[in-house]
Amino acid sequence: MRQPYLAAALIAVLLSSGCKTVLERDQASREPSALTADLVDYRNGLTLLREGRVDEAILMLNQARAVYPKSAEVANALGLALLYKKDYRNSIKLFTEAIGLDPNLVEPINNRGVAAMEAGNLKDAEVDFEAVLARPKSAEHANARFNLALLRGRQFQWAEADRELTTLLADDPDYTKAVRERGLVRMKLEDFRGALEDFLLFLREDSKDPVANYNAALCLLTTDRRDLAVRYMERTVHFAPESDEAKKARRFLGGESGLTGRD
Repeated sequence: MRQPYLAAALIAVLLSSGCKTVLERDQASREPSALTADLVDYRNGLTLLREGRVDEAILMLNQARAVYPKSAEVANALGLALLYKKDYRNSIKLFTEAIGLDPNLVEPINNRGVAAMEAGNLKDAEVDFEAVLARPKSAEHANARFNLALLRGRQFQWAEADRELTTLLADDPDYTKAVRERGLVRMKLEDFRGALEDFLLFLREDSKDPVANYNAALCLLTTDRRDLAVRYMERTVHFAPESDEAKKARRFLGGESGLTGRD
């Protein structure tokens, strides 16, 4: 995330310090700056958020926000923390605040769309994702298109979801999670061959993923490649034994054991 407000605040302090003697500058350099401390709170808050330590992140970010109430980046980060807590109402408020503070900052628009989608406000979410895509191309474009594809899925518009994901992958082939998602969408469209290709492609990057392994097995069953399907069911159980997919795979393998004499 960009930090122009925080950086600008620090620069302003430095420029307003006036002419100091070498001794005064040396003394000042040894003393902790309140502004620098709060900048650290913001950065530490982001780090904690990435580590999943959400409650600690919220404390840090609230401290930063107390000093930087006009920082769009801090408001956006705090909104993300509340989004992780599934506090959709307050996260939407913070993202809206961030957008008001810096209309040129794209991230909170996309984030507000995610919060609205998770809250079930699909129309509001659609407006935000399309607003990001209507802007000059940025790193957030890929995220907004992926989120729009998820939204199309929630609207049961599977062909539209497939189209969004295919467009995304044409623009950014390294957006790996879109490959798995497109596989799931193609299963809804009963394009099992296309879905299998996506799952196998995804498994080259993450061979242990239970969703891709299990659904690859289901696709193989539709083409009567039962022995190979069994292998992917076994991989699902082996790599992610506690997953929901592993539970379903065990039920399948239990039936297979009865039919084939497998232990």
